[in-house]
Amino acid sequence: MLITALLFTLMMMQPASAELKISFSNLKEAKGQLYVAVYATESDFLNTDRVYAQQIVPVKQSGDLEMTFALPPGKYAISCFHDVNGNGKLDTNLVGIPSEPYGFSNNARPRFRPPYWSEASFNLSAGTTRHPVRLDTW
Repeated sequence: MLITALLFTLMMMQPASAELKISFSNLKEAKGQLYVAVYATESDFLNTDRVYAQQIVPVKQSGDLEMTFALPPGKYAISCFHDVNGNGKLDTNLVGIPSEPYGFSNNARPRFRPPYWSEASFNLSAGTTRHPVRLDTW
């Protein structure tokens, strides 16, 4: 009886799970891969060595693509790019401006700099949350 009560208590202490469904739009070419990174803290945001969760999926059709992440509730931000030529990186021009489509959560698109955490972060609650991200070139 004591073991059953202990197991029940442990199960109740586990954080609620959340499902993040990201809808990517404006994929113009049916080739390459979509790289998606989810960040959980401001200090980690856009640091490729400190990604909380990530997925890389082939882009088999133009238009829209949906991806799902199972995460604990919390605050997150998304960064993504469409690696059209399949070389495994976001290509840029001579001054560092991306030449392949990219996007961020909240569709943050400041000019001449990457978005701040405050512009791209959002709260994820228990249950299912849908979050749209539009990919564009600069």
